Amino acid sequence: ANDPNPFADRAGSHWLCLASFWSGIKLFRIDPATGKPPPGERPMHSLASRPVPEGAPGAIEAPFMIERGGYYYLFASYDYCCKGVNSSYYVVVGRSREVIGPYVGRDGKSMREGYGTLLLQGNRRFRGPGHQAVLRDRDRDYLVYHAYDEQHEGKATLRISPIVWTDDGWPTVEL
Repeated sequence: ANDPNPFADRAGSHWLCLASFWSGIKLFRIDPATGKPPPGERPMHSLASRPVPEGAPGAIEAPFMIERGGYYYLFASYDYCCKGVNSSYYVVVGRSREVIGPYVGRDGKSMREGYGTLLLQGNRRFRGPGHQAVLRDRDRDYLVYHAYDEQHEGKATLRISPIVWTDDGWPTVEL
């Protein structure tokens, strides 16, 4: 398990969202005083996965959740990070009316089945963008992520891009 993201829903319940590179993104309700699941609570909710051929990793990680306009949004990084300019990382997003899902992309397909709406993909200069978080600053949201800069020997660089929300409530970002 990696990339933990604590989150409080609109009802005030506390959650921990985390990723397993091999088995997908999970969500656990936690007691804010102990950081542990409350007694008797179903321990885990599966939010997203990447079905792949047997024996291959389901490359998914870096979950980040926000609430906006009556929806919960789940941002995730798919594919491979940490290979410099050869990284194939990219960012997808899904949304749900319920914190435990199901999270679906704009086309209605479930993130539990490896789908989601493409939010950010690399270009010739900045490769493998991902491991994102959303920074909220007053009435503005920003996607914070890293990408590998082809012009600087493939070094990881911090990137911050404004999120523009469409009329139907989907985020868009430019690299």
